[in-house]
Amino acid sequence: PARVPWTRERLVRERSIALGAAIERSTAASYSSALQSYLSFCKAHDFPVEPTPDSFSFYTVYMSHHIKPRSVESYLSGICNQLEPHFPNTRSVRKDLLVTRTLTGCKKLFTSPIHRKKPLSRDDLASLQPQYAASYDHDDLLFFAMLTTGFGGLLRLGELVWPDKTDLRDYRKVILRNSVHWLPRGFDFTLPGHKADRLFEGSRAGMAPHLIQAIGRWTSEAFQAYIRKHPVLLAALIYS
Repeated sequence: PARVPWTRERLVRERSIALGAAIERSTAASYSSALQSYLSFCKAHDFPVEPTPDSFSFYTVYMSHHIKPRSVESYLSGICNQLEPHFPNTRSVRKDLLVTRTLTGCKKLFTSPIHRKKPLSRDDLASLQPQYAASYDHDDLLFFAMLTTGFGGLLRLGELVWPDKTDLRDYRKVILRNSVHWLPRGFDFTLPGHKADRLFEGSRAGMAPHLIQAIGRWTSEAFQAYIRKHPVLLAALIYS
């Protein structure tokens, strides 16, 4: 069919909108923070903004004296994402041997142990039930409902809460009340979009329910709301 051509201004505008939607809003905010850190470094040390192996390696060793090198590595990823539209060779500079070796050396020099929270167990949930499940306070009941739903559904915290910052709110990810269905032994709902579902395919991905239930060793049909990965891979992760 014949299509009306766009002006160059509209092409640029629509492309900018598409590029802005390529990453999550929260991720974009983190990337912007990393870029500001790099720009401040360049200004303070009189370096050009255009990335070079020298500027990236100097930034790496400088920041590693202030924050963890693993965080510096994440900063570099954000800087590349923000600068690449303006300097196409940014990722090539990031992969330069001088930069990668500098980062590796900083990880060895400024290494620190990784601290992880103790994972929740069924016993933890059982110990909380007498205090929260019998409460008449709405916040207590809501907290316990979120805790048990997130535990059983393998949900991230960001999928259960609403951001305080209005610019990070995305209604496409909101779990709707009309998507909740009661089952004989539980309930399910539709998770419209999440971090691992960048294209908002929701519950369309999957395979025959009886195969998922058999492979994943699920004892009820509640799995139907939660499976977003191949059941063989998920079972391998859970039972390894």
